[in-house]
Amino acid sequence: MPRRDSDVWMKTYRYLRIAMALLLIALATAVFYQSARQGSLLASVSAYYYTPAQSIFVGGLIGLGACMIALKGTTPVEDTFLNLGGMFAAVVAIVPTSRGRDYEDLVSVCGALQAQTSDAPDCAGVRGLAESARANVDNNVFAALLVGCLALAAAVAFMVLDRRREPGHRFSWPAFSAAAAVLAAGWAAFYRYRTGVIHNAHWVAALSLFGCIFVVAFENARRQQSMAKATGAATPDAEQAPGDRIPRALRQINARSVLRRARDFYTWIATALLVIGVISVVAWWRHWITLFWLETIVFFLFIAFWVAQTVEQDGKPPATEPVLDEALRRKAKR
Repeated sequence: MPRRDSDVWMKTYRYLRIAMALLLIALATAVFYQSARQGSLLASVSAYYYTPAQSIFVGGLIGLGACMIALKGTTPVEDTFLNLGGMFAAVVAIVPTSRGRDYEDLVSVCGALQAQTSDAPDCAGVRGLAESARANVDNNVFAALLVGCLALAAAVAFMVLDRRREPGHRFSWPAFSAAAAVLAAGWAAFYRYRTGVIHNAHWVAALSLFGCIFVVAFENARRQQSMAKATGAATPDAEQAPGDRIPRALRQINARSVLRRARDFYTWIATALLVIGVISVVAWWRHWITLFWLETIVFFLFIAFWVAQTVEQDGKPPATEPVLDEALRRKAKR
């Protein structure tokens, strides 16, 4: 039998969500494997950029960012913050974290020695690393910003084509405007505050990425609460369709049960992200823990979220709510 277009779309979105979870699992595997080899944990997951885990760290985060941007959110808010989160994930990957205060002090000392004397052989490697880091950021950030502009131009072009084919087509202007604003800010910072980008862009992007993850989880919890209210507001004793072997009241009860489980899981993840974020920031500020454990917990919660959404959204066209009556009817027949 010929495949329907909706089946292809559903499988594409299923694989896209699974790919996001697997990319994070690959990153976690590379980090913990390297930690086991060196016999210690670094201060943050970002610090593994300077270890043999670098390739998976960079490739995994860029792949995650591309998947987040490509994935169409179930609501305009989720779609907007998925796009922003994907952009921030790419920045986290291509702008490395600082090597630490000791390294920064050493670079400053070597700069002073170079100004006073040319006989500073121990500083050659340090200066080379600093210059290499700056060259990497210059090259990669410029490429990312250029691709971002091309992506926005493509979005506008597809919008025009879609409206020609379907005059009533709705374009996600909030998501487009937010992405354009972030991109414009990136261009301005790149040309006017290049040193500031090298030293601070990683942490700004990482915090923004975690914020986007929280908003996406919270928005899914809100979406499920709205669906649960809509399902509960339906009239259970309404007239039943002829030949319908499942009582409408039973369908309503089952629908509310399914929605409640999904809603509670999304609410739990959003609450956990908020609580863990606050506690971890306080603990890190007081030097009780390192950023490594904060980042690790957030990543695993994000994996749990994508697995949950893959299960909840599976079997329906992308960016639409499931037809609960039909789904429950098939389940009851089995």
